[in-house]
Amino acid sequence: MSHRRTALILRAGACTLLGATVAAATSPYWPVAVGTGYGAAFLAWCAHGEAAADRRARVQALRSEMAARPSPCCLLWHASDGNHHGPDCLLVPGLVAAIARGWDDLHQACCLASWESRGARHDTAHCTRKDYAA
Repeated sequence: MSHRRTALILRAGACTLLGATVAAATSPYWPVAVGTGYGAAFLAWCAHGEAAADRRARVQALRSEMAARPSPCCLLWHASDGNHHGPDCLLVPGLVAAIARGWDDLHQACCLASWESRGARHDTAHCTRKDYAA
């Protein structure tokens, strides 16, 4: 039997005993209410433990599923969660690092003409950095 089903059965039993506790407390047999109250509390405690075991089992299953997934080979596969790229991708990790380095260089360059010419040319009309002297 699964932990979730056991927890539900134990909670139902705790609710039943809680109802019996209320009924016994209003009757002349009120000492019975103490025993049924303790029984309801015990079943609720057991249900809590079973629910925690169910959560642990689900988290462990999710972790093992995520560990079984192949690691992304490129930025496109990572961004699309594996939908648009597959394990036969030609982008090896070294090439991905070179592409990332190129984007960093582009963002650090003062203008596109400067980046394309590796600093040899400078476009003063479209440059965002006016302090650059070419």
